Amino acid sequence: MGGVYTVSDGESTIKCYPRGKLRRQGEIYIGDFVDVECDKEGIIEGVRPRRSCLTRPYVANIDAVIIVVAPIPKPDLTLVDKLLIGALEQKIEAFIVINKCELDGANDIKEKIVKDYSELAEIFETSVDENIGIDELCRRVGEMFVCMAGQSGVGKSSILNALLGEDKCAIGDISIKSARGRHTTRHVEIFKSAYGGQIADTCGFSMLEMPTIDPAILREYYPDFEDFARGCKYRDCRHDEEENCGVRLAVERGELSAERYERYIKLYKDAIKRWNNRYGNH
Repeated sequence: MGGVYTVSDGESTIKCYPRGKLRRQGEIYIGDFVDVECDKEGIIEGVRPRRSCLTRPYVANIDAVIIVVAPIPKPDLTLVDKLLIGALEQKIEAFIVINKCELDGANDIKEKIVKDYSELAEIFETSVDENIGIDELCRRVGEMFVCMAGQSGVGKSSILNALLGEDKCAIGDISIKSARGRHTTRHVEIFKSAYGGQIADTCGFSMLEMPTIDPAILREYYPDFEDFARGCKYRDCRHDEEENCGVRLAVERGELSAERYERYIKLYKDAIKRWNNRYGNH
């Protein structure tokens, strides 16, 4: 995170270097408001308080995250869950974009996304090649400051170029052998959209570590569980192995996605390990 930063005052930009502690600890994120001292070169003296902060992608002060999935590469819904948890934790909006919606398999992906996430995020279908959904997404983003996130190869750079109306980002292809996207974005850059907002382009990734969250409260980041949790025998039910769990019963009745619940249990057990590693097993 250290090195050279481009800082804008709204009219012009200047290359800046972080001073001392900031440089060593890498505490500057894209989107930060910073205090700068200018002499022969710009020096970042400090970082203003953030209203939001994501730590993968490393972006601060955003209003929303656009999570992009596509039929190819196969969607990693655990990654989507983690991004949604991060959005809820930071109290920012989340949009899910099903890109390449003209491809075979897109309807199956849409069915899964709607089933698991329709209560948690606005869902869009887009195709840059067929000019589907881009105008709708652009109008919705409007003047917001948003970031793009998702696996490599899902078409984030293509969507970004379409939203900007010009080719600002390199577009990668898909490795036929592995069906994984090749990384094309090497850094994070902020672009101004035609609607007056800002978009942070972020590098693609296939893995995302969860923040260290108290496993006892992980369930609070699953608002789609809340109605069913009222039927739990215990008020502090974690929806794992407790008897008479309303959430598990809802899964058994088919009222709640079994796949979504299974991913929750996986993340819950991971949260326990991370919590114990940091604070000890008390």
